[in-house]
Amino acid sequence: AVEMCERLCYYTLGGSQRNYLEDVGPSSGRTRGLRASAAISISSCWSMMSYLSCLLGGYLADNRIGRYRTILYFATAYIFGVALVTTSAVPEVMSSSAGLPVYLLGSFVFVALGTGAIKPNVMNFGADQYDTEDADEAVQQKAFFSYFYLTINIGVVFAMGFTVNLATSHSTTADAGDGYMQSYGIATGAMLLAIISFAAGTPKYVGKGGVTHAPMVSVIWKHLLSSAQQTWRGKACLVGWCLIPVYMIIVLAGSLLGNFPGTSQTMTWVAMGLALASCSILTIGHLRNDFIEGASIGPSQSGSISSADVKSALQCVPTIICINVGFNIPYNAMNNAYPAQACQMDTRFLGQQLNGSFFSLGDAFAIILLVPCFEKLLYPAVKRWQGGQPISRLAKYTTGFSLAIVANLSAALIEHVRRAKSTGNDPDFVQCPEELLGTASCAGSFLLSKCSPGARIPMTNMSAFWTFIPMFLTGAGEILVNPVVYQYVFEEAPSRLRSMLQALNLVAAGSISNAITAALSPLVPENFNSGHLVYYYYTNCVLAVVALAAYLSFTRSSFQTAAVTVEGSVHASLLASVDRGASVATAPSRHAASLLGAETAE
Repeated sequence: AVEMCERLCYYTLGGSQRNYLEDVGPSSGRTRGLRASAAISISSCWSMMSYLSCLLGGYLADNRIGRYRTILYFATAYIFGVALVTTSAVPEVMSSSAGLPVYLLGSFVFVALGTGAIKPNVMNFGADQYDTEDADEAVQQKAFFSYFYLTINIGVVFAMGFTVNLATSHSTTADAGDGYMQSYGIATGAMLLAIISFAAGTPKYVGKGGVTHAPMVSVIWKHLLSSAQQTWRGKACLVGWCLIPVYMIIVLAGSLLGNFPGTSQTMTWVAMGLALASCSILTIGHLRNDFIEGASIGPSQSGSISSADVKSALQCVPTIICINVGFNIPYNAMNNAYPAQACQMDTRFLGQQLNGSFFSLGDAFAIILLVPCFEKLLYPAVKRWQGGQPISRLAKYTTGFSLAIVANLSAALIEHVRRAKSTGNDPDFVQCPEELLGTASCAGSFLLSKCSPGARIPMTNMSAFWTFIPMFLTGAGEILVNPVVYQYVFEEAPSRLRSMLQALNLVAAGSISNAITAALSPLVPENFNSGHLVYYYYTNCVLAVVALAAYLSFTRSSFQTAAVTVEGSVHASLLASVDRGASVATAPSRHAASLLGAETAE
């Protein structure tokens, strides 16, 4: 219930954020708000900041106040933030110069901090409620991650199906109306319901106490520093980690300087270059972590994590980066390009214009419909067909990536058709209804899209429901990647670093990928009839293929290593754990060999 309500709130803000940024502020003639590329860049940075704060939430939960209190405290900050966002959407405030600063304070500070700190802990706190000593509950816990993802999308359905459409329902070229205020007010109520429902379950929770403070981040940092002094690999990895805050600051600054296009674009491209360099360094550098072995950190502090814990945690890094960043770059099109593309098509349904984000329901419906089918039908069938061997993580990842790539290619095909109808001497735009002729809803004889930049671009006479195709394909791919990598981190991370690693997992998915997406925002034109959106989709596909190829390369290599060296060693076989229902910690060498054979067969 907590995650469902929180996601309803988050996607209400996220689904309408591009529109809000294009509508906020005083009108100047027929224009108001920010340029489309600046709005998309800022929206990507908001997602980046939301996921970046997962690291803070993971640290506090693992090392300071526990998961229960972290969720409770930051949910309160979340409510305050969304209340500020609602205030910024009051028509009198939104049409003034104060609207944007109030909105950015509420969303970029309090909402981003709240959602990021909650997200890695709700997932793990829920999984902790199962007793893994009980065989039935252990099986239920494995399915929990998929059903957790399903619950998220119930909230998404309400957000995309109702509140996001409500936000832009009153927009015209004259003003933005009060739809944003109504929509964000509902989101505030949902978040209030989330914290009440979470607090109500307190008597039944296990593991809601505090934690014993022990050095964690400092110990990891000392290992990295010591390794950097001793080996070239340690130096490279340290540079890779240090680049993360650098490029995130650069991309954030570049996005906020959207009124200076040249400077903004240069900064975001520099940030993307640094992000790709950092990802490459960390992926290659942490394939093997034997260089950590000789780190000299002085006397061990009581209760601190061990060198083995540090090595086990760092061993997860290549998978976390390749899978999350590689998949979420094409996935991010669902949050910006697909809705913007729909907004320049015919969005009318039952006489009302829908917001382009409404079509994100295709993603949510795919997850809600396919999760039970996959869990109850597909996965058991594949397991029987493979003689008791479960479908491998590698197979799931590869299929999920392929679906995300096909989704972008299908969107590119739709855009080719749409643009062909919208250009030339006789464009095929939707005709303005007779009763609206001469109003701010039309330009000449053409009906304007309420969710286009400034509500001033005519709709192409092509149904926006075609956008359901890339949305649905993205959702199908999401099932095979995101919950699978969540489970991977939960199983493979050292128990005392579980929230920290889950937070890094989310940072890679949401922050690092969005830093790259923000840099690609200049490829998304304001008016698709005068620009070429397809270049953005093709770039997404190329980056996804590169990331998947890197993952396949180092996974195949680690299988070969595991087959001859594992003999019960978690360190040698961690990256070979692409097909495991339980932790690799107890896997004998014959099991590693069987894994290699099964994967080769696939």
